[in-house]
Amino acid sequence: MEKVKIIEVGPRDGLQNLPAFVPTDRKIALIKKLAATGVREIQIGSFVSPQAIAQFRDIEEVARSVRRLRSVALSALVPNERGAEKALACGISRLIFFFSVSSKHNYANVKQSPRASLKELKNICRTYPDLASTSLRVDLATAFGCPFAGKVTTTAVLRMVEKVAAMGVREITLCDTVGFGHPKDVEEKFLECNRLFPEIRFGAHFHNTRGLAQANALRAYDVGVRSFDSAAGGLGGCPFAPGSSGNVATEDLAYLFESMGIKTGTDLKKLLTVSKWLQQILPQAKLSGALFQAGLPSKRKLFC
Repeated sequence: MEKVKIIEVGPRDGLQNLPAFVPTDRKIALIKKLAATGVREIQIGSFVSPQAIAQFRDIEEVARSVRRLRSVALSALVPNERGAEKALACGISRLIFFFSVSSKHNYANVKQSPRASLKELKNICRTYPDLASTSLRVDLATAFGCPFAGKVTTTAVLRMVEKVAAMGVREITLCDTVGFGHPKDVEEKFLECNRLFPEIRFGAHFHNTRGLAQANALRAYDVGVRSFDSAAGGLGGCPFAPGSSGNVATEDLAYLFESMGIKTGTDLKKLLTVSKWLQQILPQAKLSGALFQAGLPSKRKLFC
């Protein structure tokens, strides 16, 4: 039976855009509640400077509090070698290195050019040579469009994939940071990536800014993608991308695939319970998940 991997990014991408600091104990509780839903991996936060994103000034305490969870893989974003060092010291061995295809967005996000970010990635791969092929994933932000530069071409994406692959990295996620992507663009980029780099496992990260996240996820699945990021309740957004809104909701994505007989390993009722709890503790955040708003069907069998 077909399966997909859903990676919960709520504790990272979901919280990073909130203006108010979420208390550490609530972050820890969120991660533990999500771990009980059956998701296979959770991004717990980012090892970045507090001056860049104050929300994660407690990331080391969070990491040390959840690192012994055994039911789920735990990962964290790192922008440089220093972030990687801190994450590994806290017991988080799966790292997500991120940078933007768009130079303008990369400068806004991490205050340097994509070339400089690639140099940081190279340093990580040299310092921790075993990570590249086993526990290091690279996220290419703005792979489908940039709020500052507009359209991002397939050629530009392939150029960055080539540079990352040359360092031995074997897992790359294309990110629709601001929801510019559409199914035709998704199809073109992933088909070309798979054709030219068959050794790479490609994943997808879609935001629902313009309502196309689920359509894009389905098209990505049709062309071979089996790993998808999402956030409980559709929470999220990039603090360095004007107009960015939430991720595709985890419960919506799980419902889409499960309805088609494609197993995700998640428990929809538990996912909805987490989203309801999130809305209670984050009343200032507007959850956008459709299933959260409508609920599960009750007058007929959920799945055929």
